[in-house]
Amino acid sequence: MRPQTARITLRPAVSADAAAIGAVFDAAVRAGWTYLGELIAEPMFTPQDWDQLVADHMPPNVLLVAVDETDGIVGYAAVHPADGEMFLLFVHPAHAGRGIGRTLLAAAHDALRAAGCREAFLFVHEQNERALAVYAAAGYSPDSSVRTSDFRGTHVRELRLVKQL
Repeated sequence: MRPQTARITLRPAVSADAAAIGAVFDAAVRAGWTYLGELIAEPMFTPQDWDQLVADHMPPNVLLVAVDETDGIVGYAAVHPADGEMFLLFVHPAHAGRGIGRTLLAAAHDALRAAGCREAFLFVHEQNERALAVYAAAGYSPDSSVRTSDFRGTHVRELRLVKQL
């Protein structure tokens, strides 16, 4: 059992983090996206996809990882400062409730502010009640825009949420 006092640090991601980032995503999806049924049983993305995601989020984009001194990478957040998008935020479910998501979100907002953004936006699955509650608590609200994403042939509606920085 991991001690609750294990220290979390944030740092920019490096290419060697891709597999650990993918593992956090897969664990978070299995725990939180149960509304996708059997689709969550297998990884949604390949190791090459994660390599590319990390490469795509080098500066000027931002990809931060939360590192637990015992367990390694336990969460991450990605932002696109060019347009103010909060692109990704995931925390491994074994580390939920420790404030890691809030810490990552605050750091992501700081990165957007530093780039001159006055507003942040993100898309979240309309069925993802936990994420909707987290973002509402952080000051995000829907702006009535929606988009549809495709996960292996399953269409998911995503709500656009915005927040003034």
